[in-house]
Amino acid sequence: MRKQFTAAILALGLTASLAGCASDEGAASAGDTSTGQLLPMPVIDTSDGLRIDGELIADKGLYEAAKNDRVQLYSGIGKEAEDLTDARFLAETGIPVDLTRLGSNPLAERAQSEFSTGKLGAGVIRLTDVRLARNLADKNIYVPYRTPSYDKLQEDKAWVSDKFVNCYYLVKAMAYNSAVITQDQPTKWEDLTDPKYKGQLGETAITSGGSINALVHFLLSTFGPEFLQAEVANAPKVYDSTATQISALARGEISIAAVSFDNAFATEVSGAPIKIVVPEKGVSASAGVLGLTPTGEKSPAAQVFMNWTMSKSAQRFAAAQGFAPSRTDLDPVKTGQYQLPKANSPQFHLYTEDDFAKYADKDAALWKKTFSFMG
Repeated sequence: MRKQFTAAILALGLTASLAGCASDEGAASAGDTSTGQLLPMPVIDTSDGLRIDGELIADKGLYEAAKNDRVQLYSGIGKEAEDLTDARFLAETGIPVDLTRLGSNPLAERAQSEFSTGKLGAGVIRLTDVRLARNLADKNIYVPYRTPSYDKLQEDKAWVSDKFVNCYYLVKAMAYNSAVITQDQPTKWEDLTDPKYKGQLGETAITSGGSINALVHFLLSTFGPEFLQAEVANAPKVYDSTATQISALARGEISIAAVSFDNAFATEVSGAPIKIVVPEKGVSASAGVLGLTPTGEKSPAAQVFMNWTMSKSAQRFAAAQGFAPSRTDLDPVKTGQYQLPKANSPQFHLYTEDDFAKYADKDAALWKKTFSFMG
């Protein structure tokens, strides 16, 4: 039974359903329809390999081999957003993706364990923490690879090393459940500490991944440690991942939270009563990281996935679903009704690799102490 992208279809509120054993061709057609609601499909030319909007993704030899292959993807990105990305890849390339989704920390641990026994399943691995990526690269779980867009990506500093790439920026903003909060809706970060939301606040544990490190540092540097203390006073529910947090927000288990923009948007367009807020003081951001593994070196589909991810088409789609592109040679793309700050905007608070080295451990220790978190 082949993997279907039903979740991506549902995430866009479409009524069509897919049978569990439908063909990949049927899934591709459905993916085309669903993701096209976010961003119109590009011009795809397969007459001599694969070109999308005129940009080379794969030469004829690689593309022909990839059409008989599947991408084995391990991802620490929220499932809602990753499902949409993988559906778009299927729609544009005809190549299916088998997704294994965990938080970045346990995902990296799994990859290391599999690699040590010679049974690494992943052809490509996507993470939310550049420190974990460095560790995988040092252990040769990421291998050197250059996409056709390599020269341009070097200009944009999107290649973080010769073994992994900044595939896009992960953005943290705010969101609330509009079925619960019907009046005087929140508009600023400080609303997370408003006593009227006591018992309604949701937090994601800082152990879940690097994007939470970025968020916590932004809050600390903007508002000071008193902000975390005020959040604790609101008796927050703490979740182990962004996926469980956004599901709780959609259900109304919580009514307000700092969220992953991409997950929140995917959940909103699914029909959930979620509204996103881009506060005036800006958003936090950190690099999403993607790399090819030794397993991926043998997988044409994995190589096409790497190439496609860094293409203009895929970067535009990333913007349409709530990520900030790492490529700079793109016109602005809105995420539904929302417009994220540009990466060079004062509202775009980027947490760099140097910031990870300087602040991550200290900030995590403070967060755990403040929230009495033992994980």
